[in-house]
Amino acid sequence: MEPTNTVLIGIVAALAVLTPIGTALLLARRRPDRPPGRWPVRFVKPLALTVVCQLLAVSALFLVVNRSYGFYNTWDDLLGRTSTEPENVDTSSLDAGQGRVETLHIDGTASGVHGQALVWLPPQYDAAVNADRRYPVVMMLPGQPSSPQIVYNEYHFGSVASAEIKSGQVKPFVAVFPPIMINPPRDTECVNVPHGPQAESWLTEDVPHALEASYRVQPLGKHWSVFGWSTGGLCAAKLTLKYPTMFAAGVSFGGEMVPYEDHTTGDLWGGNVTNRKQNSPLVLYKSHLGTRGAHLLIITGLQDKESYPGCLPLIQVAQGDPNVSVITFAKGGHNDQDYAAYLPTALRWLEQTGGLG
Repeated sequence: MEPTNTVLIGIVAALAVLTPIGTALLLARRRPDRPPGRWPVRFVKPLALTVVCQLLAVSALFLVVNRSYGFYNTWDDLLGRTSTEPENVDTSSLDAGQGRVETLHIDGTASGVHGQALVWLPPQYDAAVNADRRYPVVMMLPGQPSSPQIVYNEYHFGSVASAEIKSGQVKPFVAVFPPIMINPPRDTECVNVPHGPQAESWLTEDVPHALEASYRVQPLGKHWSVFGWSTGGLCAAKLTLKYPTMFAAGVSFGGEMVPYEDHTTGDLWGGNVTNRKQNSPLVLYKSHLGTRGAHLLIITGLQDKESYPGCLPLIQVAQGDPNVSVITFAKGGHNDQDYAAYLPTALRWLEQTGGLG
């Protein structure tokens, strides 16, 4: 079981609660007529039990925080044994709601990446009456570092999407969750890095082609949209504004609108200023004087120092543009729990803009 596994987290959390209780009961049951024993034994035994209790409490806290933020998705990540290929997708602990989840294997000819994506299918997909029906697609991008299964779980995607479809607020759709960390542990920001990982080609060519070949979905275009959380939100905004004929709508959950370089990214642009500008949502919007027909929804928290400052320039320049919608919330930082509450709103917005047909 990997460190993000729900069963593992539940077991460790239960032990963290029950072990101190058991320790207290054990110490309380010591018979008063029994000799106390030598002092080293009397000292070491309670100390050892206390250390075990503390280790379990720290471990449980680490696993919960790690799952929320996706710092380490596998034990190899934690131990520094990272692969240069994206990790496999584990669907065993995912709540599909009323639909189902599958793993899609992708041999990327454009990017050269061999990886897996998570696919969510609505309950209507398997109905005989819909055998010839092709569904619109929502591509959901995780943060960095993170994984498809983490963003799926934290946004409760299967249950939320099922509920919205069942209520009639949203038409049935297929969702695909590809990894964006295609060259672990490097943060590519979904860029085609000169002489490096071709993350943009992975998302705009390899993933769509593999999904279209394996499932009954609409072709890449007016019935495809791209959602993203954090770094994935930056990618979603960029792909929508850069390729409006591929993605008719995009939703950024807590993404920045300005690309960055740091020790996690390395050199993304190869010294090419034009390449950097072509990967900035703010620059793309300003240079094209708008969205060129695509729809963009920016969701950001006013207290989110990792998102709001970067979003503000685009929010200001796009003020009054009917194709750009903005949702801000007053309290809450850069965590997916605060943003996940807006997934139903985002799906209904997508329905209203026509992205679901």
